[in-house]
Amino acid sequence: MEWRADFAEVIGVVEFAQIARELKKILQGTSLLFTYRSIKEGGKGRFSSEDIYALLHYIVSQKQIDMIDIEFSLPKEICNLLIDYAKQKQIITVLSSHNFTKTPKLKVLEKQFEKMSELNATIIKIATMANFGEDVLNLMVATQKFTDRSKRRVITMAMGKLGTISRLTGSITNSSYTFASFHKASAPGQLSYQQTKEFLEKL
Repeated sequence: MEWRADFAEVIGVVEFAQIARELKKILQGTSLLFTYRSIKEGGKGRFSSEDIYALLHYIVSQKQIDMIDIEFSLPKEICNLLIDYAKQKQIITVLSSHNFTKTPKLKVLEKQFEKMSELNATIIKIATMANFGEDVLNLMVATQKFTDRSKRRVITMAMGKLGTISRLTGSITNSSYTFASFHKASAPGQLSYQQTKEFLEKL
């Protein structure tokens, strides 16, 4: 379960941790991914980089989550500090990057995978906007090539209607997870949980 904490009303770090604690009780063993998505990465979060660091660091310290999303667009020093601290607390890190405008060319995607892999997060996540069918194919090919070579865990998806297929067939190219909504989609092309479950079962 991903908790998109950026959709919450502005509250303090202690309150975020208290909510995480209650969610863990409700989920009864289901893994909890904590995500505070900033506006520049397509979310609702208005915190500064320093405030995001303080929030994520405190959430990790409380050990009420299983996974934490860290945006690659944060300063590299902050990313490294959070990744190292989360590993100390045995929490899985998802280093994420979102491009809501386009999908870079294949060579650019390959370089991005390599650059993100230098930070040594548990999982690398790249989501891009698909404007053409070639965009979907390029992202999937880049994912396949990177995972075959590096054996790293990744999550990739092409956003938008054209990219919906990549949300359902990611296992072909070694993408570890997909995302679906329980109510309102949080990204373009995202299907509901029930739709995703039915499609995956048929595939």
